[in-house]
Amino acid sequence: MKNKIGFTLLIVLGIAMGALVVRAQSTPPSSDTVLGGYTVTQDAELGVRFLGRDGNENKYRSDLNYGRGFRLFNYDFLARSKDGHGGFFDLFRVTALGWGGDPNEFLRVDVEKNKWYRFDATFRQFDYFNNLTNLALNQHLADNSRKFDDFNLALFPDNQHFKFYVGYTFDKSSGNATTTYDYQRDEFPIQSKVRSVANDWRVGFDAKVWVFDLSFLQGYRIFKDDTTYVVPSLNVGNNPTNTSVINFLTRDVPSRTHMPFTRFSAHTLIKKKLDFTGRFIYSTGTTTYNFAEAVKGVDASNNNILLDLFNGPGSARRPNGIGDLGASFFATDRLTISETFRVNTFRISGGSNVFESLFRTRTTAFGTTTLPPTFISSLIFELVGYRLFSNYIEGDYKFSPKFSGHVGYRYTSRRVELGTSIQPPLGTALDTDTQFNHTNSVVVGFKARPASIWTVYFDFERGTADNVFTRLSNYNYTNFRVRTSVKPTKTLTFNASLVTRDNNNPALTQGGQNFGVDAKGRIFSASADFSPNSKFTFTSGYTYNRLTSDSSIIFFLGGIQTTGTSLYFLRDHYFFFNSHVQLHPRVGLFFGYRIEKDTGQGDQVASSPSQLISSYPLQFHSPEVRLTFKLLEHLDWNAGFQRYDYKEKFLNNQNYRANLPYTSLRLYF
Repeated sequence: MKNKIGFTLLIVLGIAMGALVVRAQSTPPSSDTVLGGYTVTQDAELGVRFLGRDGNENKYRSDLNYGRGFRLFNYDFLARSKDGHGGFFDLFRVTALGWGGDPNEFLRVDVEKNKWYRFDATFRQFDYFNNLTNLALNQHLADNSRKFDDFNLALFPDNQHFKFYVGYTFDKSSGNATTTYDYQRDEFPIQSKVRSVANDWRVGFDAKVWVFDLSFLQGYRIFKDDTTYVVPSLNVGNNPTNTSVINFLTRDVPSRTHMPFTRFSAHTLIKKKLDFTGRFIYSTGTTTYNFAEAVKGVDASNNNILLDLFNGPGSARRPNGIGDLGASFFATDRLTISETFRVNTFRISGGSNVFESLFRTRTTAFGTTTLPPTFISSLIFELVGYRLFSNYIEGDYKFSPKFSGHVGYRYTSRRVELGTSIQPPLGTALDTDTQFNHTNSVVVGFKARPASIWTVYFDFERGTADNVFTRLSNYNYTNFRVRTSVKPTKTLTFNASLVTRDNNNPALTQGGQNFGVDAKGRIFSASADFSPNSKFTFTSGYTYNRLTSDSSIIFFLGGIQTTGTSLYFLRDHYFFFNSHVQLHPRVGLFFGYRIEKDTGQGDQVASSPSQLISSYPLQFHSPEVRLTFKLLEHLDWNAGFQRYDYKEKFLNNQNYRANLPYTSLRLYF
C-alpha cells in the first residue's frame, strides 16, 4: 500500500514539475525564476531502481534492504521572497529523500517569516530488518518500522531580548520480532508483536535580562509500550534432551511512563574577561506496568503443567538532576583557563506484587496424579541510587601564531547504592550496598603550524574511568591521537590521523588470580582530495582499524571448571575512491569504489585447550558508476549501477551479491 501511495505522489509531482519546466523553457533564460514575488529554485530526481540478487536474502536485507520500484530519490524546493517581505512567509523550503519504498525515508519542511516566526517539520521512517544466522541461534529477529515526526515553532526568532518556542515529537515503533525466553531450565524462542508510542511536548523561551542570556524549556513525555509475546504451539526449546516443553505461552507487559522535564541555562560575559555558563536539567519519570503470563507445557521434572499463571503489577519512579557549571577566564591574550563542573544524581525506586498460581499433574506407569497447586505471593522492592561529581580544569596557552598548547586534569567521584527487599516468603528487610570510587585523568595537547601549508594536532589522555551500574575496579586507559593536514596547492589536500587506545580492566578471582581484560586499539586513516578544475574531482581514502582483546574467562572443559583466556582479533582494512569527470558539456561521469576487508585472526590458532581465539573475517566491496546526460536546459537523465558483494569466511550461507541498476530524470530550475 505504501508503494502505491508513493508511486501516485511521484506521478503527481512529476506532472507538476514537468509543467513548471515547460513553462520555464518557454520563457527567456535567466539566472532566477520568479513566481508571485518569490525567487524559486527546484530540483527533483525521479526514477526507478532495479534489483538483481543472489545469495542470502536475509543478510542482504539486514545490511541494506533496498528494493526495486519507483522512487523519489531526491527533491529540493526553495521559495524566497525577493525583497524579504513576502505574504505569509519569506522562505519556504522542502527537502525529501528516498520516498516511495526505501528503508530510510526523509522529509523536511521549513517556513520562515522574518522577525515573526520560524517553523520546521521533519518526517522520518525507518524500516528495520534483522535476520542473522550467526546471532543468538538465529532466534533474535526483527521486522519493524519506526516513525519519527518532529514539529518546532519559534516566535520572534530574530529578537535579541525574547524568543518563544513550542514543539512536539511523535515516535512510534511497530512490527514483528523474535527473542528468547528462559523457562524451566531451557531456552525457548518467543514471538512478539512490537507496539510502542512516545509523545513529547515542549514549550520554552530565550530572554536577555540585564547581562544574562537566559533559556528555559519545559517538556512532558508520555510513553506507552503494548508489546505482546506468544509461543503459539508446541516448542521443545533449544535443549531437546531435557523434558521442558512449552505447549502454549502468552505474555503481556503493558507499561506507561510519564516524564516531565525542565531545563534552565544562563550565560554571561563579564568585562570580556570571564565567560560563565550554567545549566540545570531535572526530570521525574514514573512508570507503571503489569506483567501477566500464562504457560502450558512440561516442566524440568517431567510434570505436566496444566496452567502456570504469573501476575505482577508494579511501578517505579526515577527523579534525575543534572547540573553543569562552566567558566573561562581570559587571563591574557595568550592564556585562557577553563573550569567545568558537573553533578549527576538519580534514584530509581519501585516494586511489584508478584503472584504465581501453578497447577500440575504427574504421569507414571500407575496413572496420572494431580499434584497440589502452588500459590506464591511476594512483594519485591528495589532501589538504585547514583551520584557523580566531575571536575575538569584546563589551561590553554598560545606561544606564537603557529603554536598553541593545552593541559587539563579531570577528577570524578562516584557513589552507587543498590538495595533489594522481598517480603514474604523470605521476609528480608531492605538490604543496601554502597560503593564509592574515584578517577583521575590528565590531558595534554597542542596545535602546530610548521608551515603555511601544514597543520598538526596532538592529544594525549591517561587516567582511570568508571561505568554506571558496575562495581568492578576502575579501568586504566591511555589514549593518543595525532592528526595532520597538508595543502600544498589550492586544489590538493592530504589528511592523515592516528588514534591509539589502550584499556586495562584489572580484576582478581577469589583465589587471587588475574581475571581482567586488556584491549588495544589502533586506527590509522589517510585521505586525499584533488580538484584541479570544475571538470574533474577525485577523492580517496584508507582506514585501518586494529583491535586485540585479551579477556580472562571461566568455562567447563570435560565437566571441570577451568580458567582460561579469550582472544578476539579485528584487522579491518577500508579503502574508497570517488571521482567525477565532465566528459562533455552535456555528459558527466561519476565512478567510485569501496572495499572493506577484515582478515581477523589470520592463521593464528589456540596454543592450549584453555585458550579461545575468535574473529569475524569478511569482505564487502561496492563499485558504483553513474552517467548524467543533459537533455534540455532544465532536464537531466541519469543512468547508474551499483553492486554489493559480501563474503564471510566461516558462515558462507550468509554470502550475497546484489546488483542495483537505476535510472532517473532530474528536473530543475
